[in-house]
Amino acid sequence: MNDFLKVKCIAIFLHNRPFFGAYVVHIPFLVAVKERYPNAILVGISKNSGADFLVEAGFINELEVIDGFSTASLKIKYNFDIGFNLRPSSVGTSLQMLKLRIPYRIGFKKFGAFYTHSVPLDVTTYRADLFLSLLGISSTLDIVPCLKKHIESDGTLKNKIVLAPGAGGEEKKWSLANYIQLARKIAELRSEEIVFLTGPKEEEEKNILEQEGFAVIHSPDVTTLFRLVNSCKLFVSNDCGPSHVAHIMGVNQVVVFKEYLPEWFLERDNSGYVSSQADLSSITPDELINCASKILACEVGAEK
Repeated sequence: MNDFLKVKCIAIFLHNRPFFGAYVVHIPFLVAVKERYPNAILVGISKNSGADFLVEAGFINELEVIDGFSTASLKIKYNFDIGFNLRPSSVGTSLQMLKLRIPYRIGFKKFGAFYTHSVPLDVTTYRADLFLSLLGISSTLDIVPCLKKHIESDGTLKNKIVLAPGAGGEEKKWSLANYIQLARKIAELRSEEIVFLTGPKEEEEKNILEQEGFAVIHSPDVTTLFRLVNSCKLFVSNDCGPSHVAHIMGVNQVVVFKEYLPEWFLERDNSGYVSSQADLSSITPDELINCASKILACEVGAEK
């Protein structure tokens, strides 16, 4: 444990995909690193600024946005004790770590020769679990207790059903009309209040939903988003950033997929999905209700 306390600065090479969800799945790893090395400064390194929210929410201390594979600015500012490469296919990042003379370098065995420690690479593993394997941790769900220390539940959303109709691309969106129909069907079947969650680019959807008489939480910050999702009874969404918050927090969940990909879905007893590669419009609200009903029925059975 004393060696852990001596670590002062850690480089974490984040994925460069400029999507909210692609950065959200880093959070269990970042929380676990902070737990293991409590005295260390965590420096996220990326090619774009999309990970700024990780600093704002306190999951990393600093974010360095660098162009290409230049390490000059990093050499001047930091003396890294450990480096983690979360980019499984990036040999360039492996070489960056060598150029920075980071004494302890951790990554995946695809480029194992460049590391002082490497682990097997399985790209079908849920992405947050894959990152955690670098620390010898098998499941995101093992980190939930640590993560909950960083947030507080939001009593205003406790036991509510949350529907998130947004997504990073139009091809991944089940229509808003379908979500409205789903909400009305759920309201006929269950007593919990229904709340919609919309993102910063979904002002139009927010206005439509409010005109239809639904409660809407619009564009919360990341800490608030975690609190809201953690408190809900059921979370239903497209394959999007908030869906990964629900995965990470282990809440009851149903995801609508254009194409199911195991690296973006955390398999567990209280989660399910529906998918249609051909046409998302072919998915009916009843399919989601059936999936959700099975999950909630299992929850009731567990309580008895």
